[in-house]
Amino acid sequence: MNTQEMTETPAEQTTEHIGFIGLGNMGKPMARNLVAAGFPVTVFDRDPVPLSELEQCGASVAASPRELAERSTIVCSVVMNDQQTLDVITGADGVLSGLSPGGLIVLHSTIGIDTCQTIGRLAALQGVSVIDAAVSGAEERSIVGTLSLMVGGTDDDVARARPVLEVVGSEIFHMGELGMGQVTKQCNNLLTLVNLQVVEEALLLACSLGIDEVRMREVAATSTGDSWALRNIDQMRSIAHLYGTDGTMRRFGHKDIALVSKLAEDFDVPIPIATFAFLEPADEIDEAD
Repeated sequence: MNTQEMTETPAEQTTEHIGFIGLGNMGKPMARNLVAAGFPVTVFDRDPVPLSELEQCGASVAASPRELAERSTIVCSVVMNDQQTLDVITGADGVLSGLSPGGLIVLHSTIGIDTCQTIGRLAALQGVSVIDAAVSGAEERSIVGTLSLMVGGTDDDVARARPVLEVVGSEIFHMGELGMGQVTKQCNNLLTLVNLQVVEEALLLACSLGIDEVRMREVAATSTGDSWALRNIDQMRSIAHLYGTDGTMRRFGHKDIALVSKLAEDFDVPIPIATFAFLEPADEIDEAD
């Protein structure tokens, strides 16, 4: 291998044109990193502010998912939930109405495996491939391009997407067929959510009995109570939209826990601790969570 080959960027190794839909806390840094890596990137979001920011960085702006897809060979989607994903991919003005045969869709959002497989079937009818590449690491790792990615799809499709994935993530795990990235992410979320719930409850109990929270955390961090949840509780508390108005963990991550609960139910796998800790009457669940 010569020196020129060794210094090539991922973008110089591919002729792909990237479309990126969803410029929120996670998506905007991911798209910006792809632009910085030299990929031709077209972006779409309903909010004009991040669109303007990405345009200033060198991205092109599309007026719709369809227009974005017409300019792209690989389309990445990082929108809020299953319904938004279906809307931007399969809607009347969605990605599948503009992406040419041979295109590839990368689903980064945390969504149900049934949604991934539905999109995969519809895309296949048009000669388009789909992989899911769920992300973990929060906004700070999205900014520096060190996300963990849990990927589902065929070997060939994952290999094709890898130069893109390597720009936004430092750990890429190919977990099996389409949808297995989502299964992995949802199991990881279950670990995180239950641990965060327990950390909050333990700190509440300690404080209620007169132990200073900082002191309790110091002790736990050097004992068997140590965990990622304990070490990152301040960061997680700062994500206001994940909490209820009472400031507790009770409504933390409703979308994520609902997904993993459905997954367990669909495959008849008992998860009694999660069910006990998080499930609430259906009429109390806010669809926006």
